[in-house]
Amino acid sequence: MKLNWGKSIVLAIVLFISFIMYMVVTMLSDKGYDHEMVVEGYYKKELTLNDKIESQKNGENIREYIQIKANPNGVLLTLNEELSDVNSADFSAYRASDITKDFTLKLNFNADREALVNKTLISGLWEFSLAFQKDGKDYLLTEKINIE
Repeated sequence: MKLNWGKSIVLAIVLFISFIMYMVVTMLSDKGYDHEMVVEGYYKKELTLNDKIESQKNGENIREYIQIKANPNGVLLTLNEELSDVNSADFSAYRASDITKDFTLKLNFNADREALVNKTLISGLWEFSLAFQKDGKDYLLTEKINIE
């Protein structure tokens, strides 16, 4: 069989399409490439966007009064003396690449204004959110931390 330029072009296109189809099938069938990038109830959650923006602005004003330290064994939250009247808060952890690792907790702070989230965290990027009320205002503080 003699290979001329017309047959070579057709062969190259067929090989390229075969390679692309192999990659598509591999990506769709392999669970290692399965990443959930959207939270449950995405549209319902976005209906309260203005309230969330106001809470985030309030949270940015008090960011220096809150410390969030995370490691694979859990998360330690420490409030400064200015927030001594905050007794409880809602804490949530969001992992974009694995929806099964997300969780939300109701935290109660001890006398030292500390709260410990005793959950095992896998390595990677996490987004932690702390929401609470103080003096009738809502506060929302989010922080992205890479767990090593």
